[in-house]
Amino acid sequence: MSRITSEDITLNHLKILKTVDDSGSFSKAAYQLGYSQSLISKKVKQLEDYFGVLLVNRSPGSIKLTNQGRKLISETFQVIETVETLQREFQLTLSADGEDLILGATPLILEVWLKHYWRRFRLCFPSRNIQEISLSAQGLLAESSPKNLDILLNSFSAYKDKHHCTRLTTHRFQLISFGKNDLFPSKKLIKISDINPTDLVLLDEIYQELCKNQVVLNYLRDVRIIESYQELLDSVQKSHKSTILPDFCQFNSLLNYPASIIPIQDVNEYGVYLHVPHFSELLILGESLVRSFRLDQDDLAISPQPNLIFASDTLPTENILRVGIQRDSIGQFIASYGVKYVFDLQRESNEQPIFQKNIEIDRNFTLQIVEFACGEQMNQQMKRGDLDICILDDISLLNNGTMFFNNLSFGSKLIGIASYNIFGEDLRILLPKDSPIATVPELRGKRISTLFGSNAHRFIITLFNLYGLEISRDCHLVNEDPHTASMSFRKKQIDAYVCCDTFTSIFQEYVSAKKLPLEQNFGLRIPSLRGIVCRSRFLKENPKLVIAYLHDLVIANHWFHSDSARAIKLLNDVTWVCPDRVFQFFAPASGNHTDPTLKPQWSWLLKTLNRRLDGQYGISLFDVDFWMDDYFLRLVYNLLELDYHFHQVSFSSQLSNGYFPEEKFNRYAQVL
Repeated sequence: MSRITSEDITLNHLKILKTVDDSGSFSKAAYQLGYSQSLISKKVKQLEDYFGVLLVNRSPGSIKLTNQGRKLISETFQVIETVETLQREFQLTLSADGEDLILGATPLILEVWLKHYWRRFRLCFPSRNIQEISLSAQGLLAESSPKNLDILLNSFSAYKDKHHCTRLTTHRFQLISFGKNDLFPSKKLIKISDINPTDLVLLDEIYQELCKNQVVLNYLRDVRIIESYQELLDSVQKSHKSTILPDFCQFNSLLNYPASIIPIQDVNEYGVYLHVPHFSELLILGESLVRSFRLDQDDLAISPQPNLIFASDTLPTENILRVGIQRDSIGQFIASYGVKYVFDLQRESNEQPIFQKNIEIDRNFTLQIVEFACGEQMNQQMKRGDLDICILDDISLLNNGTMFFNNLSFGSKLIGIASYNIFGEDLRILLPKDSPIATVPELRGKRISTLFGSNAHRFIITLFNLYGLEISRDCHLVNEDPHTASMSFRKKQIDAYVCCDTFTSIFQEYVSAKKLPLEQNFGLRIPSLRGIVCRSRFLKENPKLVIAYLHDLVIANHWFHSDSARAIKLLNDVTWVCPDRVFQFFAPASGNHTDPTLKPQWSWLLKTLNRRLDGQYGISLFDVDFWMDDYFLRLVYNLLELDYHFHQVSFSSQLSNGYFPEEKFNRYAQVL
């Protein structure tokens, strides 16, 4: 065993030692702190190993600190109290959730560039109400610093002395000719001197940007200037004139105009700069935004992509894709019925209704959604080859990896995530209203119902473990789906039911029930996952079908987030779903999110659970990293020109190390 060093000792070690002294018992300290008794004992032993002395006198029925232990606490505990006081103070004064974030930008950036990257800004500044302010280029040049702004976007680095200033993107200027397609028939690049100034109409802020070069200023002195971007487009189209714009205007605003476009080679490039004030709490979030654009620049595949073509058609192909889901699982809803709705809609139309991209997706097959009572049934059907894709909760995911792992090869692959809850806060324990049970330890010896293989199953396993209890020893766990459990609950055949928060709300409407309150220092904050697995043979033989599914999964998520009310209403017409339940499940307060990317944190979580639950519940060790395969998902993101890397490292909130403190979870939980 390696020797404990100062880097291994944390304030939590000292807090545990103080709690042991105050309570006089390892078990009472564990209860107060929400840890297992074994973890309390382990932390105290680590302190003793580090200092090389006994800090606690252990005798039956009595735990007391030695003189060295008391001296250690007296010398250090004030630091802990100070840190906790500051933490509470900072949370009260610096929490920015729900506050306005004032974003100033020049008109062209605000009207065109920001619209293209708007979702990225929302991801980088979660829980903030972004308010946009248009600032004229002339006004910015006249100011020494931006006023009443949280962040600023422009094409100048004028505030670099007083603000953190970073260039996010760089764009080439292009000549946009309306109605003059043969203006430069033999050239792929032109110089500014090739352009007749009398044919030019320029946007005011573009004119100022070009005139940073004195030679260009003299050349463009007599061109016509227009303030409004939309007015510029309408004017040059009607007059068949030309204009000069950065290449990001091709994102969307020029798609509806017949124009020829040719790059200009001898003028300065157009940079979009981000300005954040010194000492602002937005600096860290601003860095995540900067990093996301750096990842774009590092990606060699960000250039326009050709249509998706597979070299060989010799492999056997299927004309049906069978997707298995757990009946009544709202967390699997968008990745199943949401995808099918988008799939059917696009199959019936020649157009891509959400993303207008140059992608040929093969939809010459049937997408079938098959409902099952539990994950175990889906795994068995997939093993027999009767299902191609399954959407599974985390325990069933580990069952799938175990079942399909054989001699360093896999019969299945984890190809994406249907939904997740970052803290696992969507799970609850439901009790009869007249139940005397008030704490988790009081569930000892009780009859508890949950659906085996579900996130709720994993929740009760790890919850008992947190309190030093064992499911197999300290309670009678019953495998029941929600419908069976509701009848058992009414007949009082069970003492508690574990399920998602949305279903507990449904239960409380129809039966006399209450939720078990969890202590404020509740330490179990493990993400809950719903993963998407595919048979490896099907993946190899039918890649077009899998890509079509993942493509429509990304679109379904985008569609759902952009207009949830309309999406749920339309899906309610063709499925069993209750709109109110979906709204409740995906409400911001619930913590549930849809994001298909395979994050590094999911690898760590599944590996940790795989190791902790080895030999139990049909789970054995397997190579989780080898099992996870996001190749096709990355391909789909690239084809749609979406930023996979950025989504992969982004969270609406941060992971917690509450349950596995000895695993040094923080190193895996860093968010840019």
